[in-house]
Amino acid sequence: MPSHLSRQVFRAIIANEPIVSRGCLRRVHTATSRAALNGSRHVTRQRSSPRVYGGEQRRTLFGLSLFRSKPPRDSKDVNYEPGIEKMMEYAKMERMRARLPPVEDIIQAWQQFIGVKKAKRDRIQDTQGVLLLQTLRYLRREAELQGEAVALDKEVLLRAAKRTSLEPVAQNAVYVELARELYECLSALPLSAENRALSFEWYLGALCSNGQTQQARELLLDQATAELRPEIDVAQDGLAAHGSSAMRSNTQQRLAVQWARILKGFARERNEEGLFATLGKMRELGLDTTSNRVAQIMIRHHMLTDDVEAVKHWWSVLRPHVLETSQERVDDEDPEKVLRRLLRWCMKTDNLQLGHSIVRDVVDRHPSKYIWDSVFLWAAGTKKSVDEIGRMLDVMETVNERISNHLTGEQRYADITTINLLVEYAISQNDPYMAERFITLGQQRKIEPNAKTFTLQMDYRLSVGDVDGALIAYKHLQSSDTQSYTGDISAVNHLIVALCGSKRHDFDTIMNVAADLSDRSARFEPITVSTLSILHLSRDEIHDVADLLNTHAYSYSSSERTLIRENLIAFSLDLKTQTSRAWDTYTLLRSIFDEMPRSERTGLMLSFFARHRPDMAVHVFQHMRAHSREDTIPNASTYISAFAGCAKLKDLESLEVVHNQLKLDYNLDVTTTMRNSLMLSYTACEMPRRALDFWDEIVASREGPSVSSVHAALRACEKSPFGDLKARDIWARLRRNRIELSTDLWASYIAALAGNGDNELAISALENAVEKGEVSLSGAKVERDGGIAEPADGGVLVMGSLYSAAPGQVKQQEIEAWARQQHPEVWERIEEVGWEEDENGMRAVRVERGVNP
Repeated sequence: MPSHLSRQVFRAIIANEPIVSRGCLRRVHTATSRAALNGSRHVTRQRSSPRVYGGEQRRTLFGLSLFRSKPPRDSKDVNYEPGIEKMMEYAKMERMRARLPPVEDIIQAWQQFIGVKKAKRDRIQDTQGVLLLQTLRYLRREAELQGEAVALDKEVLLRAAKRTSLEPVAQNAVYVELARELYECLSALPLSAENRALSFEWYLGALCSNGQTQQARELLLDQATAELRPEIDVAQDGLAAHGSSAMRSNTQQRLAVQWARILKGFARERNEEGLFATLGKMRELGLDTTSNRVAQIMIRHHMLTDDVEAVKHWWSVLRPHVLETSQERVDDEDPEKVLRRLLRWCMKTDNLQLGHSIVRDVVDRHPSKYIWDSVFLWAAGTKKSVDEIGRMLDVMETVNERISNHLTGEQRYADITTINLLVEYAISQNDPYMAERFITLGQQRKIEPNAKTFTLQMDYRLSVGDVDGALIAYKHLQSSDTQSYTGDISAVNHLIVALCGSKRHDFDTIMNVAADLSDRSARFEPITVSTLSILHLSRDEIHDVADLLNTHAYSYSSSERTLIRENLIAFSLDLKTQTSRAWDTYTLLRSIFDEMPRSERTGLMLSFFARHRPDMAVHVFQHMRAHSREDTIPNASTYISAFAGCAKLKDLESLEVVHNQLKLDYNLDVTTTMRNSLMLSYTACEMPRRALDFWDEIVASREGPSVSSVHAALRACEKSPFGDLKARDIWARLRRNRIELSTDLWASYIAALAGNGDNELAISALENAVEKGEVSLSGAKVERDGGIAEPADGGVLVMGSLYSAAPGQVKQQEIEAWARQQHPEVWERIEEVGWEEDENGMRAVRVERGVNP
């Protein structure tokens, strides 16, 4: 007789209730409260005492719950710059042709984004520029419908225009389009004369910085002179800087600045014709072509073209500006910096005579400390030893005791800046030993290394693969004052990448270095982010990867995002990567890199087919199918690739899923090629009858069948019951239409006849064709239809197809006996080619029988 305990247990199981002991310490809720929490109206009957339930049952050690599971971890929110998320929402709604966000939200997003860019003095990335351009056009369209100007504040538009004039990391047409839209908006607003001139100059700057200098030149020539003579009204609009207002008040100086932009643009594009034409136009307008700004542009251009005589000429123009000691210079760049570039160019091109002449020119008149450092650089470049340079430092300090700069009171003593400059030169020469000797020279003169010195040490040690030495330099760097120094960020990024590639350093060491950058809110370079992401993925730390990418990926340009994306895709495509990790990587790519194009998604889909995971591959396909971007949704090639992947794995369920998606895809017209692919795929999935339905569709279509269609149909006949009847019907139709019957087609037809076990019919058809000369069994090479493979031996192709298609070992033995007797020379060639054997023991001649759709 069952015990009361058994009845209680069975009743609990039937009622879907947990079984809890009365002495369980985890009883925290009554049955009634649990039912209420579950939202159930059913109340459990209670017999003697109320039954209690715990949230979950756990086995504990001495009641301490040592193995309590951690709560699930949430990933960090995406680190969008203010305003960007709303712009991204607009772009998505526009693609989907859905209801767009209110104009007020877009205006607020613009104000937030431009305000942050102004505060950070940061450039606009091209990905952000695309969003700004789309939303600005939207605002302009809405304003035009109301018959008004764009609703954005003029200060926001001016600040945005200034950001577009900054030289970008990489040229992009989106900056030009955005600058043009902003200039048109500003032209329609009541601006002060100063700000109207500024907006024009910023538009010129955007054109010149993005390869459109010729257009900028034409625009400047067409601009009315009256519009470029502003009466300064700083009180009306405070955007113009006080220092620049005084400078720009003079029309000639303003014109000089604008034409110098054009000159610099042509120099950047290496357009000599435009460069010299602009220089001539400046002379025609009476502008000063011997200014510091013009001389710097011209001398840099001629250094790029290695024109020594032109460099000499423009050095004679630049020399007075280099020797000038006035602190009121307002030019864009100190000419002394160009001097250092010029000396480096002389070293690189082996123009030592010119370099010596330049050095003599600058040391004749009590040179500044900066020029002295340049002279030491030249000495190192002309193979002076470290000891000789040390004696030169003594000479400088001896001269310093007798003279001083009467304008600045500058004292000329060797300092860590001097040492760092020499170390930089040693690094450029790939000579770490020389770099170490220069550091030692500084220490002998009681010049202690600073943060930049340690950064340089990291650079040259990493350049020779000394990761341990770079790590030591990094530790010294941490002990120095790095609060106000940001020059080490690039070196620390390189160190993180090197540590990840090294097999000697543990995970905690890498994370400590990365945490230092994160604590300083420093920039992670794209290669650092991708390397750390792969490191976390290899440790199955998916949340850490998501946090890393959400924090940094949205602040990069399109080229930088592409770098990260390609590295992650390469990790996923690597067949050595575990399938679960490859899928996690794809999940991150899909959520964070929405711009991932169709080709890369197709590659990921095919990689999952290669891993024998058609379910994952079909998920990738469906994600593409559900996407809103036209460059991402599947095209005909994508469908064909998916069909082929399903066919290779003989996965009928996945094939039907993709086929059903095609039926619902109104963007595509089903072509003969796609039907060929479906025919081959259903045949491979052991549904040849379904495959032959596509042949009927092809015949009835306007496009009609191709040679590949005939091959695919004959393959389906080969596997289909009574397929020989359909094959003979197709063959008769080909003959009626007088289609040229190639050896490749004959091989497919003979195989279709033999595939149903009728060896006599297949052999008879082949012998008749040989007698009539329609097919040859000689060893001559024949071209394959569609170029699916290299030219093959005609006899081996036909006889091998006949043998491989025969169902069962008995039928194959019959064909082998006939071939040995009637065509022994062909069979000998088949034996030379060899055989392949499947899991069922069936042999097939090693000849390519694939068909391209």
